[in-house]
Amino acid sequence: MRQDIRKRVFEAHKAMSMPPSVERRLAAYPSPPRRKTASRRARGPQGEALLDTTVSEAVFRHLSGSLAPFEIVIVPGLDGSGPEHWQSQWQKLFSSYDIAVSRVRQEIWSKPHYKSWLMTLCAAVTHSKKPVLLVAHSLGCLLVAHAAQQGLLPSTVAGALLVAPADVENGPSEHLHRVAAFSPIPLSPLPFPALVVGSRNDPWLGVRRARTLARHWQASFVDAGRKGHIGNQCDLGYWIDGLLFLDRLTQTIVLRNAGQTRHPKKTLQ
Repeated sequence: MRQDIRKRVFEAHKAMSMPPSVERRLAAYPSPPRRKTASRRARGPQGEALLDTTVSEAVFRHLSGSLAPFEIVIVPGLDGSGPEHWQSQWQKLFSSYDIAVSRVRQEIWSKPHYKSWLMTLCAAVTHSKKPVLLVAHSLGCLLVAHAAQQGLLPSTVAGALLVAPADVENGPSEHLHRVAAFSPIPLSPLPFPALVVGSRNDPWLGVRRARTLARHWQASFVDAGRKGHIGNQCDLGYWIDGLLFLDRLTQTIVLRNAGQTRHPKKTLQ
């Protein structure tokens, strides 16, 4: 089954004539050509432009092609992702470009129930008709790791972007009782390509620990700089850097499906 998914992803990208190197494609973001039949801008429900800079729109225009073969499943963490959270912004943006996107919706975000959260995640990805890209944040990353370790995720899961995983063993003491059921942290290799994003001033996870988890999970790692927990308290807007990290993950998946797996996993600075 997983081989069939890989073939579908590779053929879809090949049909779109994607360039062999994302680095060359993204080295410089030229202004989109101005034509009377101009490409559609992402618009909100009131007709407002969702991307307000030429660079941002060029980046997402490229990314919309990379994401076309996939369904994006957003996996929020503890306390959920509010309307200004980058996950919520991405969901709105993806929908405006007709990219398949859905969201895991837990019954209670403030008091995570381990088994219930696992079941909800698995139900969210089971019925997808496309290869799934998981976009997880905080405790959502640990949820993905637990589900993968237990073999609960279907083979349609093609990869995961794991942003600011919550260290449920060494995180903020005032919150550890809320996430105790998710301890210990799974350390088994993930069965799909993954990219871990860490922040240098994340109260939930130090960069060194984030790198260690990435190695255990056999995932790539990227240092996002000083972005806090990259969550509800951060004013990141559409978080363009994160979109580029997601694009890098899709390219890794395509290379792997084409038999050009990058090994060992690279650590990005």
